[in-house]
Amino acid sequence: MCSLRDFPELRDYSLTDKNASMNLVIRRIKPEIIGYPNIVVQLHGNQNQLPLFLPSAEPTALQKIIANFVEEDFWIACDEVIKYLNRTSRCMSICSYPLRLMMTFSSHANLKGSEKTVLSNLSRTKLWLSSVIRCMAWHSQTIKLAIASSHDIVFVYNQKGSEARIKNKSQSDILSLAWRPMDTGTLAVGCEKGIFIWNVECTNLHQRPSVNNVCTFVRKDHRYINGLSWNKMGDLLISSAVTSKTMYIWSYPLETCVPMRRLSFQNLNFVHWSPDNTKVFSCSINDQFRIWSTDKWTSDKWSVSNGSRVQCACWSPCSSILLFATDSCPTINAIDLRKSNVFKESTSYPKAAWPIIDLNSECVNDKLIGGTPTDMCWDQNGKRLAITFKKSAALVVFQTAIGIDVVDCIPFCIIQGRLDEEPSTIAFQPTYEQGSLLTIGWSNGNIEYVPFMYTCTSTNESVIDESSAYPQNTTKPTQASSNSIIEYLMN
Repeated sequence: MCSLRDFPELRDYSLTDKNASMNLVIRRIKPEIIGYPNIVVQLHGNQNQLPLFLPSAEPTALQKIIANFVEEDFWIACDEVIKYLNRTSRCMSICSYPLRLMMTFSSHANLKGSEKTVLSNLSRTKLWLSSVIRCMAWHSQTIKLAIASSHDIVFVYNQKGSEARIKNKSQSDILSLAWRPMDTGTLAVGCEKGIFIWNVECTNLHQRPSVNNVCTFVRKDHRYINGLSWNKMGDLLISSAVTSKTMYIWSYPLETCVPMRRLSFQNLNFVHWSPDNTKVFSCSINDQFRIWSTDKWTSDKWSVSNGSRVQCACWSPCSSILLFATDSCPTINAIDLRKSNVFKESTSYPKAAWPIIDLNSECVNDKLIGGTPTDMCWDQNGKRLAITFKKSAALVVFQTAIGIDVVDCIPFCIIQGRLDEEPSTIAFQPTYEQGSLLTIGWSNGNIEYVPFMYTCTSTNESVIDESSAYPQNTTKPTQASSNSIIEYLMN
């Protein structure tokens, strides 16, 4: 098992020094060098501007209860009743005990704290509440990037930098984005109310999509959509919500859904369809997760220890390995479906997950790196794994190779932002042909591209083309290493 201790000490050498160490210090590259648009998401307008009309009188408790019952659902109205009874006399608060017993069967029973706090804790986006960028998604077959901002606006960019803005007053608290495969312009947006599916035409990318271009999948028991994933044919969309114990499989052409239920008292967090379409990963907001087989939709139940929950997970490009990490343990674990006893009658293989990366905090070049991960993503070639952390302003990239021993990992680089930014969300561009293109959404709204150029040799190892990471007219060092530290400095 590799760890952050395997990163060598960073030394500051000139880029043109022929005697330079294998540890490299490089500058940020400009997006124009690799032919991608320069994107900076900005929040226009005053966040605290005064309302146009005078405020109305504060609604009474009865009005709040009725409004929650009509606009939301029965359980939210019950929650408002409990709050009202607790604010009154002690005798009245006793009357709330039967309602509290009823609320244990509610989908909100497992949510501890306010909704915003819960969403921020469960989200795989770092600093979800305060970051300008809340989530982003690349299209799997064309160069098109969707970015959701904290103003609940979805920005869509193509390679030329053209921009479309998607906004709807009902589309608030955006938690997830997913492009539909086999279609260049269909984008699913998961938010508080449900799922909004927009049709953004390439020829009209400069225009704002109209309301006629949206299809809504809304259920009262399925709110705050934290997980969205399409199958590779693009006809089925699977969703999970933090307020629901059921995940739904939506048929986009028919606009119908099928619930996938299991006897459980745990709400769901997020879902991932495997690249080969044969498996689905789903996890709860507590200590359980499941691996589903899509042929008969049977599931294999797993549990994590110490009262933890799965924080992030990703599939390998071949769909044979699942990586996951919990919210309390700084370790990346792997489930090798070729070895583990998953969907198999035989018991010759153990049902176990193997730790492959130790992420305990280490001091690298006088900076504290590591800790509990927030999110991770694996590139389309299975050669680069990027990881962000809850309490570290840097992200790390590992070089990976899928072999007999599950996954071989080698520390590759550390990416450090400027003083005013932290990596909020990350994603690899799946159609990048020259290697791997890591996209970083920084907390201040900057979008940055980190290209990793390599070619495959006969030993199936990656050879780094260091010239891809350098600005033009810069001489690269004569030596290179697969475990070099790459720290991004200010220009």
